Amino acid sequence: MKKLIVLLALFGAYKLWLYIDDGAILEQTASHHEVIMYSLTTCGYCKQKARELDASGIKYHEYFIDVDAKRREELTEKLQKAGFAPRAWGTPILDVHGVILPNNPSLQKIREQLRVARK
Repeated sequence: MKKLIVLLALFGAYKLWLYIDDGAILEQTASHHEVIMYSLTTCGYCKQKARELDASGIKYHEYFIDVDAKRREELTEKLQKAGFAPRAWGTPILDVHGVILPNNPSLQKIREQLRVARK
């Protein structure tokens, strides 16, 4: 269960929140209203997650980091900003309204983050 810990500050377009999620701290690193999935073209978990998101009606943008260097760099920056070591996480990696969910997060975790973002 995710628990809001602290509303840190508002800096222009950036809102920073800290959450506890299964022992990990999730920090909102940017303010946007999108779900972005970073995938690999050869990743079976990525294809499955896309099917789950489609079946759930969750709209998302999918970027393939093995063929798009710009998106790979973007993901690396987001991971570093969120405090995760780059290239140490499995795909797919989701960015849900500015919160990075690495290592093939469950659909439940994605929905929880969407609920938190709507508050």
